[in-house]
Amino acid sequence: MLHTKQILTEIYNTNKVAHQLTDEELTALQRHLMKMYRDIEAVCKRHGLGICLAYGNVIGAMRHGGWIPWDDDLDTHMSREDYELFLSKYADELPPQYKVSSYLSKDGSIARFAKIIDTSTTFVPVGGHKDENSGVFIDIFPIDNVGTNNLVNKVKKLWAYFLMYVAGSVLQVEENSETYKQAMSSTKAGRLNWRFRQILGRVFSFAPSKKWNSWIEKYAKFPKNTGFCHVLSDLAICFKKIPADYYFPFKKINLKGIGDVDIPNKHDEYLRQSYGDWTRIPEEKDRWHHYVKEINIPKG
Repeated sequence: MLHTKQILTEIYNTNKVAHQLTDEELTALQRHLMKMYRDIEAVCKRHGLGICLAYGNVIGAMRHGGWIPWDDDLDTHMSREDYELFLSKYADELPPQYKVSSYLSKDGSIARFAKIIDTSTTFVPVGGHKDENSGVFIDIFPIDNVGTNNLVNKVKKLWAYFLMYVAGSVLQVEENSETYKQAMSSTKAGRLNWRFRQILGRVFSFAPSKKWNSWIEKYAKFPKNTGFCHVLSDLAICFKKIPADYYFPFKKINLKGIGDVDIPNKHDEYLRQSYGDWTRIPEEKDRWHHYVKEINIPKG
């Protein structure tokens, strides 16, 4: 009941409740995401900050020599130190159409990590509403230090799961999307998930989802460098002791048609923590796609 993404993957890939990106739209989206990445990268380079591709984009680079053919987003990593510097001092150097949403933003964060949103575009997923945040976006996941006490880490991980689930449930209540409700109601597991989240979301709506996201990101921080790291939003490794050299220093590779990009230092070990055998291409029914109500990327 709790694995919302798994439920949605099954629903979206079998019931076609929304608009799946066409090949033309997917190509345009991937091209635009890479342009955004270069804009962010340029600011980081100017100030000596590190940023690298993350998750599926690393799989795309190493397994496909570029993008995973069906991939429709771009994720990145930064160290916590560089992430804080970027958000607090340098993000305003991005092109003017970019909006930065993070826990340091005046109105709070729309996610439990930073999002860079291109407001000149439109990208409205199932469950979302068209508003000032409905543009093509890039996620930045900070890499945090983690303590060495396994028992404490297990407790903190359980609490992090709860906090993230609460934030998502409050957001579901706030969005009140009929499209999303219809999608989830198409299976028994989906109905149970939606109803449980509605109850939980209403109970904890004494604070908006943006405030919950801000609390969650602050919760991820650990001041001491222990030689181990974690990424809060990655449920597979949340508060798990991952050797820091899996991530750092970022490693530069060259991709045909894309150019130089940075990826985590030990990409195989890094990917296996989250995906297991990342070299295996998943069956079509298990592939995650964003299903959208509306997408518009102006040419040029």
